[in-house]
Amino acid sequence: MSNQTLQRPKQKSSQKPQPKTQPKAQQRRRVVASRANHVKRAPVRFESRRDGDPLIFGWGKHLTRVQRAQYQHIATYSFVGVVLVAILGVLAFGWVRENVLIPNQTIVTVNGVNIPQDAFRKEMDYTSQTTWNVLENEILQQNAIASQAQAGNANAVNANNILTPEIQSEEANFTQSSLSALAVANLIENQLIVNGAHTFEREHHLPTSTFEPSDRAVNAGLGNFKRAFPKNESYSDFLSKDHLTNADVLNGIRMDLRRQLMQKYLAAQLVSPTVQIDMRHIETNTLAQAQSVNTQLAAKKYSDAEWKTLALKDSLDTNTKQVGGDLGWIASGSGDAAIEIWAFTSSRKVGDVTTLRDANGTFDVVQILQINLHRAVDASTLAANKGNALTHWLSGQKTPGINTISTPNSGMLSDSRNQPTLPNLNATLPNESGQNGTGTGGATGLP
Repeated sequence: MSNQTLQRPKQKSSQKPQPKTQPKAQQRRRVVASRANHVKRAPVRFESRRDGDPLIFGWGKHLTRVQRAQYQHIATYSFVGVVLVAILGVLAFGWVRENVLIPNQTIVTVNGVNIPQDAFRKEMDYTSQTTWNVLENEILQQNAIASQAQAGNANAVNANNILTPEIQSEEANFTQSSLSALAVANLIENQLIVNGAHTFEREHHLPTSTFEPSDRAVNAGLGNFKRAFPKNESYSDFLSKDHLTNADVLNGIRMDLRRQLMQKYLAAQLVSPTVQIDMRHIETNTLAQAQSVNTQLAAKKYSDAEWKTLALKDSLDTNTKQVGGDLGWIASGSGDAAIEIWAFTSSRKVGDVTTLRDANGTFDVVQILQINLHRAVDASTLAANKGNALTHWLSGQKTPGINTISTPNSGMLSDSRNQPTLPNLNATLPNESGQNGTGTGGATGLP
């Protein structure tokens, strides 16, 4: 046999024989297992799905659930923040309104200067306490001499006769309406005094100390004010219950002292002999009536006969209408204050005529007849004029046309927020009755 015909033995394959067929279920398990070993499957995130519902007003369909939740949280926090800000804003506005806006509302205006109602409240507290202290002191004095007066002691009777009308006057003034009127008048007059002081300082080259009290004087006044408190009351309670500061009280004392300094200055200007002016006038109810009278007088060249005729016919002044309106010689401080302001101007001369509003609120035609630069004033008239110097001057300053003063706000005058806690304006006051005028004991003024 040839070699070519020899057949080599078949070699065995290294691969294991595969079965010709496998069950389908087994094939599927093997495929799943193989994939599990080689592929990491991503977790299913349901929150990334879009549900298509709008978030607000049709907007938000494109948002995922996570985004929707984020917007909802932001909206919730924003709403809560807005509410808190609104609450804080309301509280802040309420505080500002009660402590800034309302207190600074104007109660009265003097020549364009606004006086806030908080200044009135403080002056009301100070004025009420001052009045109360005086009343309590007078009652204490009266009680101390009551038994002696009833026993007929002459000195005690005389002292009681002096005290009784004073107590009655203080009692009549110790009311909300009276004290409110006094407090606002004090504020108006203080502003007029300040304005007048500046004018006098400028015109007569006076130092500021002429009208402005020193700190020493103010502190001394504070000491007097504290000592005047009744035994069952205290200065600290007064400050606390009326929501005042020590500076508020010092301001009230300064106003009082400023009045005293202006009174002192004005009284010192009244001397004898002095400038006096002989005048005549016709007093009417209205400006139109006064202007009509002036026209008629001018038509007759202000003749004496025409003055006598029209004064008798038209003048409201019963003291002068029978004598042609003759006022006689007038020294500063003894006539109508508004007429004096016009008449005693340095440029005034004999024959000058004007139509003006007087301090009483009526309207006058006034003419200067004579001027005497050195005419004597009798002693009693001079003394009376000196004692009344400030009141007289203020009556002229309050005349419309000389200064501009608004009508005080009546609502603020009676507002309970502006009334003091101490003293109690509804206090039980003693009954000043009986023939000897003795009282029945001290007042009860605690709230």
